[in-house]
Amino acid sequence: MTQPNTESQTSSGTAGLRGATPNHSDYRPSNLTTLRTEATMLHHHDVISRAVSTDREITLEALRVFTYLSRRLHFDRSVPVLQSELADALGMQRPNVNRAIKLLETKQILLRESKLGRAITFRLNPGLEGGRA
Repeated sequence: MTQPNTESQTSSGTAGLRGATPNHSDYRPSNLTTLRTEATMLHHHDVISRAVSTDREITLEALRVFTYLSRRLHFDRSVPVLQSELADALGMQRPNVNRAIKLLETKQILLRESKLGRAITFRLNPGLEGGRA
């Protein structure tokens, strides 16, 4: 019965580990800037989500609208929103969607930018700090 050659297994295993060293080009300044931007955006999303979820004046309808929109809206640029699309997607009446959007605007969670055809462009408020709406 022959015994396996542990020396060759160890050396080949070590060679495999040497080849797995991280690529330092992953840490270029442009990638670090992107990572910082993403971290900042996640922080803003956490702050704004906390503000919405803890505000007792936010209705269930407004919370539903915010939850749906928060996946589409950005802090740094406006996105067009059709209230009819929201109503269909959420199974809500358009007047209820309108009321929810107005509440989120009053609380300065959503910022109305402009009108684009029938759509209104909104963005999330990046200045919302301290978890208060």
